[in-house]
Amino acid sequence: AYSHLIHEQNNKLSFPARLQKLVKLWYTMNEAPFQHQQILLRLWASGFFDKGYGREHLINLIDRGVGTIVPFLVEGDPKVMVETLVGNYKAWAYTTQLALNFFIQQMELADTVLIQAAINSMFGAGITRTFTEYDRRVTLEDEVIKAGRPTVKVIHDTDYVGDPIARDREDFAFEGDIYKLPTEYAKELFSKHADLILPDCKLIGDYSPKKISDPNFNRNKWSLRDQTTFIDIYLFDENRTVTIMPEGHTAKILRSVEEDGPKVSPYDYLGYKYFPGHPVPIPPAWFWHDSDVSMNTVAKTGREQAEAQKNLILTEAPNKKLGEQVTNAKNMDVLQVKDSQGIQQISLGGMNPENANWMAFVESVFDKSGGTEPIMRGAGTNSPTLGQDQMLHQNASRIINNMYTRYHRFQTSILKKLAWRIWTDPTVYIPLIHEVPGVGTLPKIFSQADKVGEFYDFVFKIIPYSTQRMSPEVKYQRMMQFASQWVLPTMPLAAQQGAEFNIPEATNKMAAYLGFDDWNQLYRTAVPGQLDVVPYTMAKSGQKRPESNKSPGQGNDSFGALVGSREANSSSKQGQLAMSPVSASGGVK
Repeated sequence: AYSHLIHEQNNKLSFPARLQKLVKLWYTMNEAPFQHQQILLRLWASGFFDKGYGREHLINLIDRGVGTIVPFLVEGDPKVMVETLVGNYKAWAYTTQLALNFFIQQMELADTVLIQAAINSMFGAGITRTFTEYDRRVTLEDEVIKAGRPTVKVIHDTDYVGDPIARDREDFAFEGDIYKLPTEYAKELFSKHADLILPDCKLIGDYSPKKISDPNFNRNKWSLRDQTTFIDIYLFDENRTVTIMPEGHTAKILRSVEEDGPKVSPYDYLGYKYFPGHPVPIPPAWFWHDSDVSMNTVAKTGREQAEAQKNLILTEAPNKKLGEQVTNAKNMDVLQVKDSQGIQQISLGGMNPENANWMAFVESVFDKSGGTEPIMRGAGTNSPTLGQDQMLHQNASRIINNMYTRYHRFQTSILKKLAWRIWTDPTVYIPLIHEVPGVGTLPKIFSQADKVGEFYDFVFKIIPYSTQRMSPEVKYQRMMQFASQWVLPTMPLAAQQGAEFNIPEATNKMAAYLGFDDWNQLYRTAVPGQLDVVPYTMAKSGQKRPESNKSPGQGNDSFGALVGSREANSSSKQGQLAMSPVSASGGVK
């Protein structure tokens, strides 16, 4: 059976001490990836956070890659879809769906979590932790319980702790993260071990320029309050999170909390390419690194050559004065000279054309490195035909779609953890509004009192590509394409099944996408009156009409004198009365 170091009974170290050793081992093993990540981040920032102004990063391919891929992964909050196979639970499934979407919008999940995690995954891994941030105590049925708000926190790679013994994430025995707390607050939180909790460093009041400019100075000494470092470790086999302090502090478990809900880790980890036998992924920016460095090395040389370019006028000694006149002359000035011989203009310096060829080659290599083709970021292409552009887009989309599949799984896992915490919160009460087409808005409440079924009776999904955002022009084009290529051609079959296409509503939506604010003043619709068709039976051909029933022919019935007209008018009037709102006194408004 597989035996992990933390379960070794013969080890002289205590369980918390073994955890401290393994945390240190994790950082030792991943020192090189962390250093490479810092190199990639510095290239992306292009010296923005450094003093002075550097001109070494003329063309930022790292930023181009991030700006191309991240918007395809996420631009806005995801849309949740809740389904169930139990017929009686479908109404509650829809209420749960409304509640989750409302909660996600309130959290601003895309801005605070998803976009940041996607950017982190370009340089390392996108890591989050989902938990309940308890902030109050409430009394419910004579029982005091802790209450809080479900929270998702983004964790940087350098604050994450993995299992250094495992060869991949499936073999992890634990994972966790490192964080800081104010020392006084930590002593109250871990009151049983308050004597063991000490500040990481002593605060100082020296803010001299010499101290501030020292890159090796510990900035934690300038904190507003004393800070202490802690490590939360989730144990997979026990479904439990324990809190310890790093090596150098007392090896003691300060807190042990059993995770509620499904037996899954509170951490979610996003990576795209894993090297065999290593649980840390190789980020996309690492494959852009060499192209970026090579491009800017040649670009810097070419820029220096271009800036050193000079045009000089050479003259013989007797023509020195004439040379000065030529130098100072403006365009189209007239100079009187006896002889222009002995004056020559030469050009020195200038960019070597081979530099431009090399830069074009490097850019083509970058464009083929995976999902970074110009067509994916809205830039022009060199394809001569639209068909070739579409083929390029499809091939590039395959790479990004592979990344999106992993990202979709990542955000769905976060969603399920949020759904569980909202589902099981006894204090949850979310008023909602359900819009019913043709009826209006109906109030709905998501609360424990109204809940039906169990959590596992429902399936929580994120609508694919709901995190992406389209411009109004693109929405108009897609709606027009969908209507013309599918809806309208299938209308005869749809009409046989009782469906109809609401032309006025579609027209108003398209006008809104095109920005026609006053369209309602130009395009008015009215519900036509319902006229019942007068029954009519065609006589059989070949029969003679009786003499007593001669047809009067088509007459002028403007005043409704005939029986058929009177019946039709009466039926139409009754239908209009039935559709009209009736006042309290019985009259028609």
